[in-house]
Amino acid sequence: MEEIVNNIIDWIRANPHWAGAAVFAIAFLESLAIIGLAMPGWLLLVGVGSLIGAGTLGFWPIAFFSFAGATSGQAVSYLVGVAFKDRIHHWPWVERHQVLLHRSETFFKKHGFAGILIGQFIGPIRAVISLIAGILDMPAKKFLLAVVLATLIWAPVYLMPGVVLGAALTFQKHEVIILLACLVIMAVCLWLFGGYMRQLLSKRKAHRTGESFDYSNYFGLKLSATSLVFIGVIVFLILSSYGSLMIELSKKILEVIG
Repeated sequence: MEEIVNNIIDWIRANPHWAGAAVFAIAFLESLAIIGLAMPGWLLLVGVGSLIGAGTLGFWPIAFFSFAGATSGQAVSYLVGVAFKDRIHHWPWVERHQVLLHRSETFFKKHGFAGILIGQFIGPIRAVISLIAGILDMPAKKFLLAVVLATLIWAPVYLMPGVVLGAALTFQKHEVIILLACLVIMAVCLWLFGGYMRQLLSKRKAHRTGESFDYSNYFGLKLSATSLVFIGVIVFLILSSYGSLMIELSKKILEVIG
């Protein structure tokens, strides 16, 4: 699989005028129901992102083709679901994925419109969520709005890790590792902060309605620990030479995106 990914990226590097079509095809196949499970789409898009970061390809044209391919793939999956309904469960190449289909159906019933947005970023669910939306007769206009919003975010987000790697090619290997570690830690902290905010909002809502709320143990401790880690990374970047490297990397990324 790694060799296939490398060969495709090498071909795109050698044929940049075909990059848009290649990225459209990658995003389209990666977004098709079930078929997307076998596609190394994320690795390919990271590889394409690295070409953007290195200045070989333009960010926005590639992001557009990625968006267009993903939207088209999700739309086809939705139409297949609308056309064939529950008969899909009996197709030979689908039967082995019944557990995933069941979990995705439960996920969609719980979240609805938001499920399309969220599911776009959840590995296996992404490959079947539009199919499930079609099977369950989600209104076409509502689905299209959800999937367009989701892929508008998804396309640049999936390219960005590769863009960062490509922009950091002139740095030393250990510098790249430490910078990426700092970025990952800060991203995880921000994700945790989001979870803490949802808990606080749920508690406030439960308090207003008089409902009981199962408040997580050690909430304050976890919030404090996460805050300390986040602040610690910021202080490390400010006091060390990696702060200037982070600024330099940010400038390169902004130049590429701009």
